[in-house]
Amino acid sequence: MGYVLTVILLGANMPTSVYGLYRTEFGFTPTIQTLIYGVYVAGLVPALLFFGPLSDALGRRTVLLTALALSVVGTLVLAFADATVWLFVGRVAQGIAVGAASAAGSAALVEQEPKFDHRRAALVSTVTGALGGALGPLVSGAIAQYLPQPLRLPYLIFLVAFIPALIVLLLLPRIGDITRPKRFFQMPHVPATIRETFWLSSLAVALSWGAVGLFQSVVPSWMTSLLNIDNLLLGGGAAALVMICSVIAQLGGSRMDPRTSVTAGLGILALGMIGLLVVDLVPSFALLGVITVVVGAGHGLAFAGGMKRVNAAARIHARESHGGVLAAFFTVSYAGLAIPSIIAGIAITIQGMQTAIIELSIVGTLLCLSVMGFNLRGAREPVDARRYP
Repeated sequence: MGYVLTVILLGANMPTSVYGLYRTEFGFTPTIQTLIYGVYVAGLVPALLFFGPLSDALGRRTVLLTALALSVVGTLVLAFADATVWLFVGRVAQGIAVGAASAAGSAALVEQEPKFDHRRAALVSTVTGALGGALGPLVSGAIAQYLPQPLRLPYLIFLVAFIPALIVLLLLPRIGDITRPKRFFQMPHVPATIRETFWLSSLAVALSWGAVGLFQSVVPSWMTSLLNIDNLLLGGGAAALVMICSVIAQLGGSRMDPRTSVTAGLGILALGMIGLLVVDLVPSFALLGVITVVVGAGHGLAFAGGMKRVNAAARIHARESHGGVLAAFFTVSYAGLAIPSIIAGIAITIQGMQTAIIELSIVGTLLCLSVMGFNLRGAREPVDARRYP
């Protein structure tokens, strides 16, 4: 199951390394580039809310096969795109695939655990997500850089990875009873009793995903213009490194108090934003590498701590609304992934790369410090959230 999720996420992250090539090929602006990146979320969030309950009714395998098919469709559309509109279509298809796979795959991972170990299932989900986020830019960057047809061949070679994924799903055993859910769309809902904890945690996670989104949508092109590095593998490597460092931080800080993890992650992210400002003013590839590690670590700590806090609050104080709370949490998180990248694209189009990066770095730093301050001043949870991963 972990392989299936990794393949779908890997495919969704393959365009990261070649956005600059698409701009050259189709002649669109940085705003359009980041809209192509961000529209992925427009497919992902509704799919996440819809396919979770649907997988209860139809079974995990059916929904996961649908996700795999949509991922193949998105890959083929991107491989044969001959106009900008097809890039949007391909990205929406990939977003729906990831949303469907995340919703059904998370449940399937728990069901395949002999003891229904939620902690182990969450760990596998985290690792597969990081692997997909890291391998996608690396695979596409390497193939596009060193083989012909850089906008087509990476996707066509990648299609081979779907064959083992299909076999895994066809062999997936049916576990548990299939029941009709109360509703076929999990509406986001946050009860008043946990609203403060929810927003403090969710905004922190949204900011952390916003920083990662910049590395996936803007930084590869920024490296080309600022550092005169046009190697697609190196550009994809920056996006990969930030995800690798994130999962290392999540694993290393797994026993950290969730509130401490969130505030530490935001502080580290603020340092990363300041670092981007320094790199923009004093270009250095080595320094950019250090900043990438810092941002990845900050994201990992903020995400892991925020997820634990929201899970704990929902299980203790709003168990009947747990699904709706998580739906709201992921909606805010993925909005954080898309919105800053789109704003960055608009700013770059209007003001140029250097001015936009300076402004984004300053705003990002101030937001991280502000949310960190609110988390420090917020009410402390009465129950140790570490008991509720």
